Amino acid sequence: MKPISFSMKGTEYALTIKIATYPEGNLAIKLYQESFGQLVFWDSLTVNLGGLCPKDCGYINIRSAGKRFYAWIKRNGLGERTGQVRLEDGVEYVEYLFNAKKLKKLDPEGYTYYERRLKGELGRRYERLYQALRRLANYIPDFHYTDYSGWRGLQNSLGAPPLRVEAEDPSHHRRFTFEQRGIILRTTITDCDTNLARSSLYRRREDMAADLLALFQGELPASIPWSEARRRESDARHDPPLAQTFKETAEARQRAAIKKSRRRSTKS
Repeated sequence: MKPISFSMKGTEYALTIKIATYPEGNLAIKLYQESFGQLVFWDSLTVNLGGLCPKDCGYINIRSAGKRFYAWIKRNGLGERTGQVRLEDGVEYVEYLFNAKKLKKLDPEGYTYYERRLKGELGRRYERLYQALRRLANYIPDFHYTDYSGWRGLQNSLGAPPLRVEAEDPSHHRRFTFEQRGIILRTTITDCDTNLARSSLYRRREDMAADLLALFQGELPASIPWSEARRRESDARHDPPLAQTFKETAEARQRAAIKKSRRRSTKS
């Protein structure tokens, strides 16, 4: 695959992306630069903060290139922010959801190996909720969350519930807590001004995610309706002209009449 250009401190680097895995099975993205016909390790795009990450997600390494990686990822369509931020040793790490199709195209063998080693249960259990959280982080100002869920196997998480996510919504002065205890799912919304909290209980994970998005219904972008020209083009593609319809109907009736007359002649 063609290297991707990266600029830092006035120098242009042609970087090749390689996909690997961390010991827990998390996504690792390594950057290489060609030197005398060989790939030489340049830096890591991701860092491993411990615990399990959702599929195709990883925290961005900002220690070497600073925040330049954020613009580089966006410019090349490599991924988008999930909205989760983790503070480790005084450094704020931002989680990104990477473009799986692009990663597979950049390094087919490495990505296939990563998929086979992937651990965790996000895709099977809490996918709808994480999709909702990522959507809110993309469209609601300053919305972000931190995931303490037991399924991730974080340090000192022994005895933690399988799902526990804490989200901040500064623009509406409220906090969210999503958790699972036994078979019951609970969403708790706390008003930051009055410190009053209200909870909703669910049995279906899909309902929890749907109710969360419903709170922001007027602020999330709706699907863009088709233009009149596009609608007409679609109608022309799928709907035959009226004359053609009449012709096909007449031909069908004619064939049916011929068959009927043949049956009558055979009986007589």
